[in-house]
Amino acid sequence: MQCPEYNSISVVKYGKIHNGKQRYRCHSCHRQFVPNSTQKFVSKEAKSLIDQLSLAAIARVAEVSETGLQDYGNHKATYTSQLLENQPQKGL
Repeated sequence: MQCPEYNSISVVKYGKIHNGKQRYRCHSCHRQFVPNSTQKFVSKEAKSLIDQLSLAAIARVAEVSETGLQDYGNHKATYTSQLLENQPQKGL
């Protein structure tokens, strides 16, 4: 078993993920990983494109008004922050 980040062979079993697959942790860089993961990550190219998109561009693609999109984003941010505030604190 090798760390995908540093190719170190100094890895240990580090529990399992939600679907039962074995998770490992690298002693060198402390990265956690699952070999042969099927999870899809957002590519650097996609992140760059997202960062460059303006509110107007997103509204055009989604076929909604900029105001409606902004209202939705504000509502989503408020709702998410409220959920986070109401989460029980771990380890206290």
